Amino acid sequence: MSSAIQYQGRKARRAGSEQRRQAILDAALNIIVTDGIRAVRHRAVAREADVPLSATTYYFKDISDLIADAFTLFAERALEEVIRPFRDQAFGLIQQFQAQASHQEPDRARLIESLASMTTAFILDEVTNRREHLIAEQAFFQEAILDPRLRGLADLYLKEMSSLLIDACRAVGSESPELDAELIHSFLLATEVRLLAHPEWADEKALNKRMHHLLEKLVPHG
Repeated sequence: MSSAIQYQGRKARRAGSEQRRQAILDAALNIIVTDGIRAVRHRAVAREADVPLSATTYYFKDISDLIADAFTLFAERALEEVIRPFRDQAFGLIQQFQAQASHQEPDRARLIESLASMTTAFILDEVTNRREHLIAEQAFFQEAILDPRLRGLADLYLKEMSSLLIDACRAVGSESPELDAELIHSFLLATEVRLLAHPEWADEKALNKRMHHLLEKLVPHG
């Protein structure tokens, strides 16, 4: 991703400088999560990062560059810490079932049950343990609508998740992996937004039932 999307602000030339620059970006993300994007100002970020005001203006003369770079850092971290681990878990589960080489109805039923449980656990973990990540993600998508520089980054970010879902659908034998992946991705995004606004609705049984119902429609019979 870093080769396709470039950071906007001044580059750090030493390791210590890079640490300070990342501290500034982390501070901007913290402010976005707690107070919203419009609260990101040089003084507020400097205070949050515990750095001199001159440090934020040195790396980011334009506040929009600071916001864009904060979201770039967010996207890179999310790919490594959230999306790719989910991919590895999903494909590990699928490969485990494929290794059995049975293709009978009971195996399909158990695969659907296991995938539904895994996805439900992923969503609940996002809502309960990664709430700040989801808030930053929604702010990122919103800002990408307003800032053309972020649209390519948002597209790449969403494409990464879509690609892993397409590969997963293809792995379970879907005849229309792109369309099936789109349905699953839409369900995930919509559910996360709903539970982000209403965390009290995070019911494991109800969520698993909905995920199971969707997969039942999409996973083909052997």
